[in-house]
Amino acid sequence: MRTSSTTRRSRTGPPSIMVAAGAALILGVAGPAAGAPEGGEGGPSESDLPVFEFAGILTDYDELEYNPNDEFIFPSVFHAGEHLDDPLGEWYLYYAPHDPPGGIAMMYADSLDGPWVEHPGSPLIENEWPPHYDWVSHVSTAEAFWHPEEEQMIMYFHGENSETRYALSDDGVTFEYGGIAVDNSDGPPGTTESSYARVFEHPDPDSEYDFAMFYMWNWQDDVRRIAVAESHDGREWDVRQEPLIVPGFAEGQNVSSANLWEWEGQLYVIYHASSGDIHARTVNAALTETGPAWTLHSSSGVEPDVGRVAAPEIVTHDGQTYLFYEGGHRLGATIAYARHNPDAERPPAPAPDPDPLRQMCSGGSSDEFDGPSLNEQRWTMVREDIDRHELAGGELVIPTYDSGVSGAAFPLQELPGSGWEVTTELTVEVSEPFQQAGLLVYESDTDYVKLILGQGSNGPRLEYIWRQNGSDRHSAQDTRAVPSDLDETFWLRLSSDGAEMTATISPDGEVFWPLGRPVDLGQIDPVGVGPFAMRGATAAPEIDARFSWFRWAPTEAEREACAGDTEPPPGEEPTEPPPGEEPTEPPPGEEPTEPPPGEEPTEPPPGEEPTEPPPGEQPTDPAPGEEPTGTPSGQAPVADSEGGTAGPSTHPAGTGSEELAHTGAAGAGLLALMGAGLVLAGLALRRRAIG
Repeated sequence: MRTSSTTRRSRTGPPSIMVAAGAALILGVAGPAAGAPEGGEGGPSESDLPVFEFAGILTDYDELEYNPNDEFIFPSVFHAGEHLDDPLGEWYLYYAPHDPPGGIAMMYADSLDGPWVEHPGSPLIENEWPPHYDWVSHVSTAEAFWHPEEEQMIMYFHGENSETRYALSDDGVTFEYGGIAVDNSDGPPGTTESSYARVFEHPDPDSEYDFAMFYMWNWQDDVRRIAVAESHDGREWDVRQEPLIVPGFAEGQNVSSANLWEWEGQLYVIYHASSGDIHARTVNAALTETGPAWTLHSSSGVEPDVGRVAAPEIVTHDGQTYLFYEGGHRLGATIAYARHNPDAERPPAPAPDPDPLRQMCSGGSSDEFDGPSLNEQRWTMVREDIDRHELAGGELVIPTYDSGVSGAAFPLQELPGSGWEVTTELTVEVSEPFQQAGLLVYESDTDYVKLILGQGSNGPRLEYIWRQNGSDRHSAQDTRAVPSDLDETFWLRLSSDGAEMTATISPDGEVFWPLGRPVDLGQIDPVGVGPFAMRGATAAPEIDARFSWFRWAPTEAEREACAGDTEPPPGEEPTEPPPGEEPTEPPPGEEPTEPPPGEEPTEPPPGEEPTEPPPGEQPTDPAPGEEPTGTPSGQAPVADSEGGTAGPSTHPAGTGSEELAHTGAAGAGLLALMGAGLVLAGLALRRRAIG
């Protein structure tokens, strides 16, 4: 950690917040904000974020003189006309290739809409600068910051990814080398990258520091995070040892290129992620707390505005707000921009699934694990002779067997022939390599698909692995480090449309996020699916995996039965009307047990007690030794491990996830059932590489 040797300047009032160009206009407002991170009642919501519409590409590969490899990243916009004497244009735009040799290039224009003119001296900073550094593989990610007291530009850039350097300039074109601002040694042990920095005046008037920096950390687990550093002079930086942002499910495995932005009085940290989108989180002025991850901007999907969007830089000038960013795939990115459309509305969020965990209605072969043993009519045990599972406390407890799939015991249920979905709630804490638990679709000991949480060499990971003839289909697309919002209890789901099988995971039992590539069901012939746990033939200690239930989503017929849409058995009347419907009239000659709406109840015949107590009175207790009639409100018999009910299961409402059915009759009705929950899962996360 570096400490400053300079004297901190006095501050007579709150600083203007400056990003990149060192002017409040870059943030889109004219002053600071406390910026509480809440996004709840009374605070901003995702719908309050502005809508940016694609306006054009700025770096045309064919027209640029300096273009070593057809890719440019990380735009930094500088208001030259506000700070420099006799600038080339009102605005300077810095950018660079990332791949070797890199090189900091510059364009200038009199309008943010262009036209932009390439500076003929690009690159202004190269990957060789003796005697300061003889050679680095590349220099990139230019960040132009105007120092308000020194009245000069500080240009931050990286080269290599392990360190962020800086240079000084009076004209924005010629630079003197300054030194290293931050490097891996400033971060926690195991930090492997320290780059992609943005610098701004500290937004907290009570901070002892004058400047702050967001930059990217990578650690040995290969998860990129957003770090915070603070400085008195913009040269020597104190680095906080805890990241500000660790990626969650919404972002994917990595986050990078964070920037500070203010909109309608609220501070945000904006950044890009493996999702391929630009995200925004509310952040407080102390830069210590953030809100949930929202999507600020995505590509339109219409050429040339396609692929990922990254490295956001927002500028407001003359009443118009612009978003500059890098667009396109990681190794072919270009600099693009978009304009705020004040008349556009953000699309509404998909409606949540009203029964995401199928707690209110599940398929008939679901199991709540609340019996003394597994129901043999539903479950088949593989390697029953070594089986050591237990049913305890309403959970199926499976030890991590000291083997791979070929030596472990696990229960299976038969798979239906068409569309289906199955979900389980799992609690497990892995800590040693090869400890793992999850769902297994089993064909043989050498052919199977598993969706797991397992401990890897660099920490816990989520994986969706397809093994064929003893070889795994396993790439970066099929695995990811555990997100920050995943606790020891989470939900796993496998879904089939009859042709492909997909995997999703939920950290909260409400929204499911996809993991890995689909599995072609035409290439496997599975025996069944079920929960499992193992640790391989390793020295890792045995731990327990605890499965709270195993639920199929209902078929269309089962769903209708749960909703009360089917006719009751002959001679029986429903005791409760279907939800949302009025009670049916009784047969002729019978009195209704409940009066029609707006009428008073009739008195019972002399000598009889009313079926319902008068208003204000408590119902009478049943006679000694008798149970109350009916079931508690909102509850019904549940399918258990002993067999229980043969039809669909209904469960008390609660928080959760979502599921599909265990019979071959699913088909189109099943897909309709998935509804909004699957829309959420399908749209939630587009996994892409990140720079």
